[in-house]
Amino acid sequence: MSRSPDVALVDVEETVLAQLLELARRDASPDEVAPPLGGPGWNPERTEWFCSHHRAAAHGLNGLAGEKTWGILAYGSLAGSIRLRRVDSDNGQRTAETGIWLGRSFRSRGIGSAALDLVLDEARKAGIDQVTARTLTGNLGAQRVLAGAGAVLTPDDNGTVQAVVAL
Repeated sequence: MSRSPDVALVDVEETVLAQLLELARRDASPDEVAPPLGGPGWNPERTEWFCSHHRAAAHGLNGLAGEKTWGILAYGSLAGSIRLRRVDSDNGQRTAETGIWLGRSFRSRGIGSAALDLVLDEARKAGIDQVTARTLTGNLGAQRVLAGAGAVLTPDDNGTVQAVVAL
């Protein structure tokens, strides 16, 4: 396996959105990709949120949602999604938050790190000064990916870890 996987970001248009939803249903927990709406599993509420979220983010950082999502293409297959969302910062920095999910069969292959590098490049192009992320204390894989991108990790009292990457 290559240490630098063949990874690209693709816009989430309707065909990619349908593929992402199918991947999420098949290869990820609903709690990893959507808020707990309407009960457990992939119910109509979660499915509607998932599709609405990606459609709103299709307009990019300067759109009404202030967010952009991309599909992650790895070795020619759709592997998951990554986002960048503008957030208010109390330190005068132009800040964006990122989040990523990968299908289970794509994890631990360097794809998350490569996708994060690409989204950090997008943040730089957009004039963002810092990118933040939050993960659970027990999600050591996500913490390794974030630290590998240069993030400073700070555990919070609520069982999460805050990550900040200065660009």
